[in-house]
Amino acid sequence: MSRFYLRLLVVLALLATALIPTAEAGVLDPDVMKVVLHTATPQEQGFIEYVVARVDKGTLPLDLVQSTFLWQEKNLARSSFYFQQGLILRAADRGIKL
Repeated sequence: MSRFYLRLLVVLALLATALIPTAEAGVLDPDVMKVVLHTATPQEQGFIEYVVARVDKGTLPLDLVQSTFLWQEKNLARSSFYFQQGLILRAADRGIKL
């Protein structure tokens, strides 16, 4: 593989990971999530902020939020509605009410 393609792969990998909500010191970036999920209403944006606050408090597992985000992004249209509904259902399976 040439150096060009190797560098291109590295750049693409960095760009892809920048769009996935990640935690640094246990904090999600709500602005990135809003952009990627195409939040259209104040209610959708509020839900994202609520989720981030719950993760920061430790009452909602980070891995649950990240895995739901990745599932939604891979399998469905980029819509915060599907993320919200999926997260609510998956959290309920763990006994967490959102």
